[in-house]
Amino acid sequence: MPMGFDRATAVICTIAILNTMGLGLIMPVMPELLAGFQGGSIARAAAIGGYLSLVFAAMQFVFSPILGALSDRYGRRPILLGSLALASADYLMMAMAPYLWVIFLGRMLSGASSATFSVANAYLADRSSKEDRTKFFGYVGAAAGIGFVMGPFIGGLLGTYGPRAPFYAASALSLLTLVGTILYVQESLPGENRRPITWKIINPLGPLLSPLQGVSLALLAVYFFDALAGFAFSAVWAYFGAARYGWNSTTIGLSFSIIGICFVLTQAVILGPVAKRIGNLNVAALGLSLGIAGFLTLVWLQSGLFALMLLPVFAFRAIVGITIVGQTSAQVDPDRQGELQGRFASLGALASLISFPMMTQLFASQLSNGGSANTWHSGAPFLLAAGLGGIALLLLIVTIKPGPATTGCQASKKAH
Repeated sequence: MPMGFDRATAVICTIAILNTMGLGLIMPVMPELLAGFQGGSIARAAAIGGYLSLVFAAMQFVFSPILGALSDRYGRRPILLGSLALASADYLMMAMAPYLWVIFLGRMLSGASSATFSVANAYLADRSSKEDRTKFFGYVGAAAGIGFVMGPFIGGLLGTYGPRAPFYAASALSLLTLVGTILYVQESLPGENRRPITWKIINPLGPLLSPLQGVSLALLAVYFFDALAGFAFSAVWAYFGAARYGWNSTTIGLSFSIIGICFVLTQAVILGPVAKRIGNLNVAALGLSLGIAGFLTLVWLQSGLFALMLLPVFAFRAIVGITIVGQTSAQVDPDRQGELQGRFASLGALASLISFPMMTQLFASQLSNGGSANTWHSGAPFLLAAGLGGIALLLLIVTIKPGPATTGCQASKKAH
């Protein structure tokens, strides 16, 4: 069983980079592209962009468990190959889209094909020991952070050649990764560990309606509430920075780069050793505690400089979900890794479907109803995020009871 960072692991991490970079590449040009379909109206373009985000997240929610189940049945490699081929064709289609409905179709296909995080994690789970899984999941998380940093920057540069240029680039990158997968990624799931597909497995509401043997529902709930809280940052950070601190687009872009770099360092360097030393669940409790403190600080913080200095805290709280995934992965049989990863991906997509409109509408309503950007009103989404993080932490403490004697697998066993 390979334990090192080999070429196959590098390709899997490249897939994770592409998943986030593909989104980042097109973000800077979407206003211009959509405005072109709306008679030049940026306001209308923003509204359409919100609908596109909703469609994307909905398709991720539906297809995450489906791809995970398909990988349990037919193996990880063919699902990865198919998703990359679809992504390449999809970006090319959007690059040449003559009508707005083609863009909508493209975002639907993007949501379906980008649900490969679950399959990528299942592949790494197949090839790593239970003790090292969290470290390898951290590699994928770090790779996603790299894509988060690089995507908007490269997309902005390519946008000088026209709003469709980043789509061509995303298509080419997906095709290049497809070739790398063909050459270096061998099948990781033995035939004896494969199992049939049932409706219960592929049902996107499965994580909420049915248990998975060996996995505590409390851990799934912790993951879900932590995701609800975490998406508050993505949903309103840019608007919050502009309203309270007067940041321009350059400073906002810098802040996202800082959080992305800190995220990469946390995932790739800190997570593995710390999780091995104190246990996944204790790391999750620490990340949730720091996240709650950070969110509460943002509610009233008036200094933009100190807000930038606070960003590493949010990079660390982002590892909570990965530690939960690593903990539960060690408790699931090899033939169910795809199902498990699909459930987590589905829960994450559901959380984004709920959190993005909830946080943005809360932010807008507080300011439009007379609330000042310099008071807690503009920070209301972060106050809500702190509450959601508190629910996740209480579930972890009361149900799982992490502590010095209940690290690693022991804590999960106590949950049952």
